Amino acid sequence: MATDSVTAVILAAGEGRRLAPLTNRRPKPMVPVANRPLLEHVVEAVTATDIDRIVLVVGYEQERIRNHFGDGDDWGVTIEYVEQRTQLGTGHAVLQAEPVVDGPFVVLNGDR
Repeated sequence: MATDSVTAVILAAGEGRRLAPLTNRRPKPMVPVANRPLLEHVVEAVTATDIDRIVLVVGYEQERIRNHFGDGDDWGVTIEYVEQRTQLGTGHAVLQAEPVVDGPFVVLNGDR
């Protein structure tokens, strides 16, 4: 019996205004926790599973995330990016991933 692979959709588009000045030049998921970006902890938790494809929903200061994670090779996964141009909430962020996700998926917050 074949099983469909699961894609992890990680929401990482938020600005994090309440964390200013930590987020003045970086998105909230890139705030360091234990000397690494919070989002890196989330990506590593995903890579500890059988999931090998991540779609990052990015927005504010997204180049920081793209430059840090690249195509995912350093984590042994494939990372793709979709942009949420205007932050209109969690549901809207998930909808941005719809064109690139075909099959089962799990949604995770990139800042928790």
